Order: sequence, then C-alpha cells, then structure tokens
Amino acid sequence: MAAAAAAAAATNGTGGSSGMEVDAAVVPSVMACGVTGSVSVALHPLVILNISDHWIRMRSQEGRPVQVIGALIGKQEGRNIEVMNSFELLSHTVEEKIIIDKEYYYTKEEQCESGIDVGKRSGS
Repeated sequence: MAAAAAAAAATNGTGGSSGMEVDAAVVPSVMACGVTGSVSVALHPLVILNISDHWIRMRSQEGRPVQVIGALIGKQEGRNIEVMNSFELLSHTVEEKIIIDKEYYYTKEEQCESGIDVGKRSGS
C-alpha cells in the first residue's frame, strides 16, 4: 500500500492523559493566509470495530477501563483523508510515558503493505 499512512491512535477509557514518546519532533503546520482549515475524513466502520474490540478485550482482561493504542491505516489526497483499517499496538508505560514496541509496529506495517490481512492467518 504505497499510499498508506499510519498514525498512532489512542483511546483512554479513564479520561486521564499521558505522554507518548516519539522519535522525531513534530513540525508545526503552516497554512497560507485565507486558506480554509477544513479537512474531510472518511472513517470506515472496520476501524471503529477494531478499536472497540481492542478496548473491550483489554478492559475485560484488566477488570477496569484502560488506555489502548493502535495504528490507523489510510490514505490522504489533498485535504481528504480516508482511514480504511487499523491494528492494535503493543506498548508499556515507563515513568508515565507510553513506549510503543517498534518492532511489532514495523512487522504489522510490513504485513499491511504486502497485502496480508493483519487480523487473520490461514488455518485460523
């Protein structure tokens, strides 16, 4: 998926906030004067189901609402964004900072780009 874009997504069932470690500094967005700041986002139902399933599964395992983290897969054409799929990410917290397992992310990203359905394996 050459046009695929992955973005970290987080859902926090507790209402609290926590920092997330990133590798690169965020570049501030620059807009010309008089440009409308609207963006069109199309979110496929599968993404909502994936996030909901992950959150419910983790809440059941932990016995309380917990924050879940994942990646969004989609494409952007101009000011139109289409989010078509997502997958959960492995993470842990160190000193109130969320650390994402990069190897797991890169493996999942590679599977998505090569056309493998990350949610299903043959024979399962």
